[in-house]
Amino acid sequence: MHFSFTLEFNWHTVTNSQAIDALVHALCIQLFVNHRIECVHPSDSVLVFASDRDCTFAQLALCTDTRFTVIRL
Repeated sequence: MHFSFTLEFNWHTVTNSQAIDALVHALCIQLFVNHRIECVHPSDSVLVFASDRDCTFAQLALCTDTRFTVIRL
């Protein structure tokens, strides 16, 4: 499976890369449990999706969280 659709998370109050890594990994799990969206987590602030549809839905599902800003790359 080829993954090429990317979301980057800009955390407003968290600056520690290990903490950001854990929080973004938790978002990956949340997307799978709640919406059955699969993604990979290649770096501390990035999630990558296999389809444009999944990436767009994930962006919409996560955009109401005030802890971070979601940027589509």
